Amino acid sequence: MHWIQQAVSTKQTFKISVKKLVEFACRTGDLVSSGPAGPTAAEGQRAHRELQQLRNSNEQAEIKVTATVDIGDNQLLISGRVDLLDDNTRQPAIGEIKSCYVPPEKIPPSTKELHWAQLKIYGFCVLQKAANENQSNDDSGISLRVIWANLIDNKTTIEQAQFGFAELEEFTRRAAETYINWIKIIDSYRKRLRETAADLQFPYVNFRAGQREMAAGIYVCARDRRSLLCEAPTGIGKTISALFPSVKSIGEKHIDNIIYLTAKTSGRTAANTSIAQLQSAGLEISSITITAKKTTCHCSNGTCTRNDDGRCPLTIGFFDRLPAAQLHLISIGVISPESIDEAAHKYKLCPFELTLQMLPWATIVICDYNYVFDPLVRLSHFSDHANQTLVLIDEAHNLIDRARSMYSAKLDREQIKSAIADIDDKNSPIAKQLSGVVNSINRWSGKSDCDESEETDKPATITRAVGKCTDAMQQLTENNTPMTENIADVAKELYRYLVIEDLFGDQHRTITVKSRKFSKHGKKSLPAITVKLQCLNATDRLKRLMKQFRTTVAFSATLRPQHFFRSSLGLPENTHCMSLLSPFDSSRQASLFCDWVDTRYVARDQAIKPIVEIAHHVYRAHRGNYQIFFPSYAFMNRVHQAFVKKYPAIPTAIQQRNSDETTRRDFLQQFDDSNATLGFAILGGIFGEGVDYTGDKLIGTIIVGTGLASISLEQQLIEQDFNNSGLNGFDYASRYPGFTRVLQTAGRVIRSETDKGVVVLIDKRFNKSFYRNLFPQHWNLLNCDNTDTLNHQLQQFWSGQQSIF
Repeated sequence: MHWIQQAVSTKQTFKISVKKLVEFACRTGDLVSSGPAGPTAAEGQRAHRELQQLRNSNEQAEIKVTATVDIGDNQLLISGRVDLLDDNTRQPAIGEIKSCYVPPEKIPPSTKELHWAQLKIYGFCVLQKAANENQSNDDSGISLRVIWANLIDNKTTIEQAQFGFAELEEFTRRAAETYINWIKIIDSYRKRLRETAADLQFPYVNFRAGQREMAAGIYVCARDRRSLLCEAPTGIGKTISALFPSVKSIGEKHIDNIIYLTAKTSGRTAANTSIAQLQSAGLEISSITITAKKTTCHCSNGTCTRNDDGRCPLTIGFFDRLPAAQLHLISIGVISPESIDEAAHKYKLCPFELTLQMLPWATIVICDYNYVFDPLVRLSHFSDHANQTLVLIDEAHNLIDRARSMYSAKLDREQIKSAIADIDDKNSPIAKQLSGVVNSINRWSGKSDCDESEETDKPATITRAVGKCTDAMQQLTENNTPMTENIADVAKELYRYLVIEDLFGDQHRTITVKSRKFSKHGKKSLPAITVKLQCLNATDRLKRLMKQFRTTVAFSATLRPQHFFRSSLGLPENTHCMSLLSPFDSSRQASLFCDWVDTRYVARDQAIKPIVEIAHHVYRAHRGNYQIFFPSYAFMNRVHQAFVKKYPAIPTAIQQRNSDETTRRDFLQQFDDSNATLGFAILGGIFGEGVDYTGDKLIGTIIVGTGLASISLEQQLIEQDFNNSGLNGFDYASRYPGFTRVLQTAGRVIRSETDKGVVVLIDKRFNKSFYRNLFPQHWNLLNCDNTDTLNHQLQQFWSGQQSIF
C-alpha cells in the first residue's frame, strides 16, 4: 500500500496507556502461556485491594500518573495508574502488585521483564512530574518494587531496585520511539481509509431490491447510536448491504471499527469477498479474519514438533520476530487466513497468536460469535474503543442458542475416567485430583435416583474438587509437561466449569443426567453421568456486552417475530426493527401445506403412511433433487424404511447421526444438478441450514412438523424461566425457535433469481393463526387438504400455470 511511503512528518500528539505501551514496545523473547486459566480479573482485583489496605501511612493507592515524551516532531502522552505511591519523601517509591498462581522464581523471565518495564515507565512519570514541579533533583532517583501475590499459597514476594531519572528517561524514550514509528504508519493508513471510505461508491451499478433500505438503515443507526434488527431474505445481498454503509460510517467519522460476527465458514468467506469488492471500488482498508485455534495453531491441530523441553518452537523468540511480521501484514490490507499462514511460515510464528497480535491494527475484524460473547474465549481487545465500534451479527437467529451454551458448562464422568486411563502413574497428583472429581460427581449424583434431576444450587463439592484438579494441571503447564489429548480436552471442560460456576445465577440450574445402557443380556450397566451448569437464558449477559458498543446490527433471513428476537438477543427497547421483502419473483416458489396429517409424537404411527405418499407425489411431479426433513432420527428412519420398501426404485440418501465431514460430503454429492435424489435429513440440522444448494441441487423441501424441540428437562426449565419472566414460555422456548428452523430449512430451495422450487409443509398446526401470522408475505401459502389437491397444485406450478397464485 502506497500510504506506508507517504507518512508525513507533522507535529502530532499521540496518547497511550503505560500498559499498552509496554505490551507493544517492551515485549521481547518467548511467547509464554499462563496455562488454560491464569488469575481472573476479580481475583487480581481482590489481591490488589487486600495489599493496598496493608500499605504504610505515606503510601497512596491507585494514583494516576502522566508524562510526555518528544520524539522528533511528535509527542507521546503516556498515562497510567500506580498501585502504590509514596512521594512524601526525598526519594519517591512505587509498588506494583502482580497476582500469580506460581512462586516468582517460576514466572518466565520475559514476563518478569514486562512487569519491570511497566514499573520503570511509571517511575519515569513520577520523576518527570517531580522535576517539572522542582520538588526533587534527578540524582535522588526512585525506589521501584514489584509485589508478586501468589494466590495459591497466599504469600507475597517483593523484588526491589533503585533507578535514576536519566536511566528511566532513556528506557521510556526507546519504548516511545518504537511505538511512534509504528503508530505513524497506522495513522497514515487511517487517514487514507477515511478519505477513501468517504469517496466510496456502491460497488454495483444498481442496488437490488431491499439493499438500499438495509444500507440506509445501518448507516442511520451508526450515526445515531441506535441498534438495528433487520430481517433480510435470501437474495438481497446481506453481506455487502451491511459492510458498505458501515465503511461509509467510518468515512463520515461516526465509527472507527467494525466487528463482523458470523457462525459459519461460508459467512466469513462472504464477508471477505465483499471487502475485496469494496477494495476494487477504491477502498483502502485493513481487515483480518480470526480462524479457530484448533485449525490454525500447530500445537492444537497436531502438526507441531515440540523440542526436548516440550515447547513449541514457534513460541520461542516470538516477540523478537513479531515486528517484521506485523510490518509485512499491515502492508497487505485485507489479511486473509492464507496471508497469516504465509507470514507465520516466513517469520516462524504461531499463526493463531500472530492473528491476535494484529487485531489492534485492523479496522474490520471477522470472527465467530464467541470472541465477543463467550466468557472464556472473548478477547479484551474488543472492549478497547468499543464506544466507537459497530458490531454486525450475521445469521443472528443462531446467537440465542449459542449464547445459552456459552454460559453453560458440562462435566462428563466417563470422559474424565478416560483421561485418567491415559495416565501411567495413577499415584501422580493429576491422576489423584481427576479421581477426586470423579468421586465428587458420584457423590453429587447419588442424591437422586432419577435419570434427570435439577437443583437451583451449585454443586459445591464438585467445585472444590475441580479447583484442586486445575491447580494440579497448572503445575503441568509450569513444568512444560505435555498433556495427552484426552487430558487437554478435560482441562478445557474443567476451566469452563469454574468460570461458569463463578457466573452461576438465577438463570442457571444444575442438571444431573444418568444415561443407562443395557448389555446384550438385558442387564443394566453403570450409568454414564453428566453434570451440567445449564444457562436457561443468556439475554442479560448479551445485553451487558452489547451495551458497550456504539451500534449493534443483527440481521438474518429469519427473524420472526421480531419482538422475540429483539428481546432474546438483548437489544435495547429503542432498537429499530426492519423487515424487507424478498427480491425474488414469488411465483417461482410454490408454498404448500398439508393439514390432514398429524405429526405430533402421539400420532406418528399413523403419520408414516401419508408422509410416504406425500413425498412420492412431490418427487414424481417434477424430476430433480428433493429433501424431506424430520424432527428426530427415530421418526426419519421409520419413514425412510417405509418409503424404500414401497418405492425401491427411487434413489434416496439419509443423514447419519454423529456424521463426520467425509460422511456429510458424501451425502451432499448425491444432490448434483443432474441427479434425482430424495434426501432424508433432520430439521434444524446441518443440511437444513448453512448449505447453499445452488442451481438444481435442490428443487424442493418437504418439512415434517413445526420444528419444536424434543421434550427434555432442560427444555422444560427454559420454558419455565420464560414463564417466570412474564412471557409465554411455550412460545419463546419452543414455537418461535421451531418456526425459525422451518423457515431456515425452506430457504434452502430458492437461492437465486433463476431458481424454481416447492416447499411442502406437513402438519395440521400450520393452519392455525399463530403460524399463519408468522409466514413471510411472499410465500402465498396454499392449503392442500388431500393428495388430489396436492397433485393438482404441483402440476400447475411445474407446468408454468401461475393462476393459482
